[in-house]
Amino acid sequence: MLVGKAIYSILSDDSPVGAIIADRIYPNVAKQSSAFPFAVYTVTGDSPTVTKDGVSDLDENAILILCYSQTYSEASDLADKVRTALDRVNGTYEGVVVQGIQYLSYNDDFDIKDDNDGVYVKSLNFRIRLINS
Repeated sequence: MLVGKAIYSILSDDSPVGAIIADRIYPNVAKQSSAFPFAVYTVTGDSPTVTKDGVSDLDENAILILCYSQTYSEASDLADKVRTALDRVNGTYEGVVVQGIQYLSYNDDFDIKDDNDGVYVKSLNFRIRLINS
């Protein structure tokens, strides 16, 4: 349940990601007035390790990170930087122990605002394993 703290910490401390979006990294949803480009992260699933006698000591979470931009090129560049920042990372971030993060896939999308305008979106899927203390 603390996975968002780790994701935010990793992305906000990564220089290449920061060069594109600074601190415009949001949990679940960004405000309508948010400046482009930006990223939104959300937990899409949680699978605890089943034990006989206690709380799970290892959880596996599915994470979706959406990279938004007004240009396809910038959305692609941001998605590439986010993937590099997260893939195969492990360590302790904001007190959350990350055993490992695995990049799984991505999708292209376009969010239409009006007849000729819209926003490019890259959706990245990751699996993250957290050690519970």
